[in-house]
Amino acid sequence: MKEFKTLGYDWECGHEDLIIRVLSYADRKRLYIGLYKEEYGAWEPFGDLTVNLPREAVKENEAFIDHNYSESKLQFIRKYQLGKILPETALSGYCTFSKVSFDLDRLAEFDPDGVCAYRELHGEKCSLEDEEEDLDDYTLIKKMQI
Repeated sequence: MKEFKTLGYDWECGHEDLIIRVLSYADRKRLYIGLYKEEYGAWEPFGDLTVNLPREAVKENEAFIDHNYSESKLQFIRKYQLGKILPETALSGYCTFSKVSFDLDRLAEFDPDGVCAYRELHGEKCSLEDEEEDLDDYTLIKKMQI
């Protein structure tokens, strides 16, 4: 299995060692950040750090934080300096979502392939030291199990 840098995540149910994966939502190609946990030798989805609120304005490096255990997720973002929590919030249904301006360079320290693919999706040049071919989101997730 490919090696990833794990990050400690403390939440209401205890402590987890997770990795982050940077992808994009199909709708408007906005920033998606997923949390994954190793289970039985493979990386399994643990949860979403971000949510897509298509009616809300965001910059390419911004996203709203999933409301489930959001305080733990905001602490996680602060702890690892993944981005800046902005004063703006959004309402959807009965939930309030916090907005974060993510540091793509910092995220690249944990998921260089994902950040590079995300940047290229938005027209930025990106080169990895390994110079891998362009991969779609499905292939990137499958590669996590290598």
